[in-house]
Amino acid sequence: MVPRGQRRIAASSVVWCALAAAALYGQGDFRQATWGMSRSQVTAAETGTPAAVRENNGEVIVQYGPLRLGALDCRLLYIFARDKLVRAKYVFEAAHSDRNDFIADYHAIEPLLAEQHGKAASARAIWEDDSTQDEPKSYLDQDRATPSSILPSDRFVGLAVSLGHLRLYTEWATGRSKILHALTGEDGQITHQIEYRSVALEALENEVRQTRR
Repeated sequence: MVPRGQRRIAASSVVWCALAAAALYGQGDFRQATWGMSRSQVTAAETGTPAAVRENNGEVIVQYGPLRLGALDCRLLYIFARDKLVRAKYVFEAAHSDRNDFIADYHAIEPLLAEQHGKAASARAIWEDDSTQDEPKSYLDQDRATPSSILPSDRFVGLAVSLGHLRLYTEWATGRSKILHALTGEDGQITHQIEYRSVALEALENEVRQTRR
């Protein structure tokens, strides 16, 4: 039997974690914001002032940060098309000398997303090149084809990600949002991010991008 005092501590920990999760994720589609909000509405709902504002391909990107998601530092991006919120991102800012530590970061974030969004719709480890690995691509595609099968202890998997040879994706879908947790790389650099996208406004964002080409 668990002593009464320990039961109180355990119960308090559960409540604290629930409050922390609510504060982190908010009550909207993303944090306190809902898809389609204007830039002024989102900035009014967000705490603090933006760290940067820029434009890219006809979209306005409003950045906040630094902040923490789980145990990792990240920056927060809101993306607007025609002054409507269409996407948002957490972009992690870890700098590791051992690239396999990025794999550990990815696995550390997965449970937080599963707790919030439930079972993933899909999870893929996509191998484009096997030159950093001991096994051929045919084996990798079959036996190491999900993020859970890629471990920080595996030789050179971090290097493979940094070169674009390996990409990790986990996806969730709700009625209003698509959520993508991704670990990708190019030219030796690794990007770890979570992207939230409006289902209803995806066509609008594509239209804005096409008009800028």
